[in-house]
Amino acid sequence: MHRHPTTHGWGVVTAEGAEMWDARPVIRGPRAAARDWLILLFYPKKFFLYLHIRKNFRRSRRGQNRTAFRILDVGCGTGASVIELKKIFGPAAEVHGVDVVRLQVDLAQSRLAEYGVSANVCWFDGERLPYPDQYFDAIHTSDVLGHVADVPAWLAELSRVARPGGALAMFSESRLGRHACIRRYLLRRGLNTDPHAAFHVSLYSKADLKLLLQQAGFGVKKMYTTVWAKFLVHPDELYPALAASRLFPVLRFANIILYKLKKAFHPVSTAAAELYTLAEMLTVGRILEAQGYVILAAKDKPPKS
Repeated sequence: MHRHPTTHGWGVVTAEGAEMWDARPVIRGPRAAARDWLILLFYPKKFFLYLHIRKNFRRSRRGQNRTAFRILDVGCGTGASVIELKKIFGPAAEVHGVDVVRLQVDLAQSRLAEYGVSANVCWFDGERLPYPDQYFDAIHTSDVLGHVADVPAWLAELSRVARPGGALAMFSESRLGRHACIRRYLLRRGLNTDPHAAFHVSLYSKADLKLLLQQAGFGVKKMYTTVWAKFLVHPDELYPALAASRLFPVLRFANIILYKLKKAFHPVSTAAAELYTLAEMLTVGRILEAQGYVILAAKDKPPKS
């Protein structure tokens, strides 16, 4: 059906100075099937975030809630997650997406038509979401919080439009924790290996981010770290910075070897790296701090009188 899955790029800077996030949906069929959930295991962030929303959806159905289950994707980019969420939940869900980059909104609307998906995508100013209070049963947002200047106000706005008990499924970049040994070592010596460093304005430790979420009215159920073994698993992310440096010869040589091996054995090497990420998140990822966090939370319910 989609013979030319071209994209504008991942982390590419547009002429207007905005960072572009463009990817095709992983779920290709008209509706998500068991096979698609197996495929999502190779996309661990998506797998955990979507599964968290699905659990909330099933609880709402058991509660005899026959109204449409409303989902908001904040920072929807060019619409991949909006399309995937609609395919997972089908006509029982009303899916919306918002983004601050108008080009991405335009592309997302085109993608919805291309994939035959009925959802709503619109531009917003990054401050006030164009929805009434307590409108959504679930909020999905990935790779967005680190780009937000006023995080407490932004989280408060997510809380405003979420229903009590509604799911928050979030991935956020992090301030490098004490366990991210190699990346911290390089950063302290003047080499930032974050390819999106110019756009990351709000990075937090695990404890600080959890506190911010709690202050906004979200109870955090689980936080998974991803990825601690970045140097070994994703050498391609560190390669541009290390390759351009004349320092750190041992680390640079090791990174070049790992990078070339991963490229040579792609897609098997990439699949293996993502399966490792999944295993890491379920084990040491519960306690370590590294590149980012998968956050599974819910809006607090008011106390019973």
